[in-house]
Amino acid sequence: MSLTAGRRGRTVRDLCRVHRLEFPFPVAYLCHALWGACFAAGAPRQLVQPAVLLAVLANLIPLIAQNVLNAAMDISADARTPGKTGVARAARRIGRTRLIVIASAEMAVALLLAVGVSLHLGRPLVAAAVAAGILVEYLYNLEPVRLKKRGLANPVSLGLHFSLLPCLSTFAAVRPGLPGWVWPLFLGLWLLLIGRTLWWSLPDAAADRAAGLAPPAVRHGVSRALTLATGATATALGLIAWGLSWALGPLSAAIGTAACGVFLIGKLRLRLTGAALDALHETRMRRHTLAYVVGADALLVLLPLV
Repeated sequence: MSLTAGRRGRTVRDLCRVHRLEFPFPVAYLCHALWGACFAAGAPRQLVQPAVLLAVLANLIPLIAQNVLNAAMDISADARTPGKTGVARAARRIGRTRLIVIASAEMAVALLLAVGVSLHLGRPLVAAAVAAGILVEYLYNLEPVRLKKRGLANPVSLGLHFSLLPCLSTFAAVRPGLPGWVWPLFLGLWLLLIGRTLWWSLPDAAADRAAGLAPPAVRHGVSRALTLATGATATALGLIAWGLSWALGPLSAAIGTAACGVFLIGKLRLRLTGAALDALHETRMRRHTLAYVVGADALLVLLPLV
């Protein structure tokens, strides 16, 4: 009995690990799923409508499920990456085929929820954006396309699924139509996520190179990837300021842009010396850099509601 319970406990821990449910990732996933709905809502009570909650859930599930798909396909690379070896061990214990089945089942549930919301509201964009996000994740992770290994297609595709697509989907669940301010704001969030993805990939460079992958940090070098991340983030801040000012006014724009800008300041201070590169450790980045990143994400959730 105790042996069976121990195995079950380890399986649960392994599933949590491959879903990347350690703090602060779940908070970030929820923020990304909520952004569009919050900017569409005129008041917090609009967010608790059943159709809106289901749309948020339909967008949240694939953001988490993509980690399972990624863990299945990146066992070799993760085993070589400091901070990700636990993910690789968990993925090996569960098995690649089972992980792909789990991720696919979760994404299927998400798509069914999104289709139901779209049919109920008569707004196809809800389901179309979720379907596009799921497609992006399969193209990102699976051969023969495997966007993860194709230079800038890596951060562009991942940023697309973590920002623009869920924003459009949950926005459409709250209200029909897309006002003009949506485009600079949501495109700015997309660029912001591209910059973050570039930054987040830096600790993986050596392991990705050994695994035969070629994300920007491998194809262009860590220094160039950091420069690209900085440029994308700076451009994103300009677009976010424009969109927030148009939608909520200059004060909200200043607050939201400043919060997102903390990430850029950290990148500008980084000097790519040997010591700095040694500091680019996945666990350290998650616990420190992502802490204030998630703070900015949460502020963007709250800003349109107050």
